[in-house]
Amino acid sequence: MATTATIKRNIKPVTFTITVEARKVNENGTFSSFEIKKVSGPNSSAKVVSPPQAGGAIYLKVDSLENIEMLADTVIAAPKAKLF
Repeated sequence: MATTATIKRNIKPVTFTITVEARKVNENGTFSSFEIKKVSGPNSSAKVVSPPQAGGAIYLKVDSLENIEMLADTVIAAPKAKLF
């Protein structure tokens, strides 16, 4: 079974505004234990998640491409590597 990577397209830059509440800080000044309070993005379907096991990573997603302008037909696709 052949699999392919998710196709990535170039877009005109979009802005996300995320309001988070941090509940911890270490001695180096790094904040953690985030709670996402508010998100605004290029359209009303903007979502943000920050799984606790992801080490502070924040993932952004939109369900609709409304208000997102695609640029040239440059498509970057590579075969998806099978890890196991």
